[in-house]
Amino acid sequence: MRSMLAHNAGGLVEKMRRNTWYEVVFTLGIVVVVPFYAWHSWGKAMELMLAASMLLVSSILLINYYQQLQLLRRMGQPDIQVRAHLVALCAGLRQRLRFYYRFTLATLPYMLLMLWAFHVGKELAHPGAFHWKFILVLAAAYVVLGAIVQVAIIYLTRWYLQRLYGQHLDRFEANLRELDEDEPGRAG
Repeated sequence: MRSMLAHNAGGLVEKMRRNTWYEVVFTLGIVVVVPFYAWHSWGKAMELMLAASMLLVSSILLINYYQQLQLLRRMGQPDIQVRAHLVALCAGLRQRLRFYYRFTLATLPYMLLMLWAFHVGKELAHPGAFHWKFILVLAAAYVVLGAIVQVAIIYLTRWYLQRLYGQHLDRFEANLRELDEDEPGRAG
């Protein structure tokens, strides 16, 4: 059983590590492309705000991926594959995935709020010509659009994280539980 766990655990950790690297490469692609986009649209405030927001989101994600890769590296080290340590690392990885999930869900409201603030700023730049009705209708439209899209993002993000990491982490934890059940002297 211990050799099966070591073989399965190594394969599952490697799959999660590979999936994380795919996301790192994609995010780095965004980080490389966005400055060119910003340079091309220099002087257009909306596009510059979008570019800055994309760089901020990408930076936060890259930090998350770095921490996730560190956890996965530690999980795959054969010299420290002590059960208690692996359980703690699994919990840490679950925490990283929860952060990723929550961060993804917070991104759309943040972007819509930034867009709305941009339009409010544009309106405030024209003294005496502030259109309250336009700002309120725009806010209502962003709330409705945001709510509809957010529901789709919730389901899509859950599916995506389960597909890339959750299924492998679930199997890894099941292997750890099986190891507990097979240990002599541990009656449950």
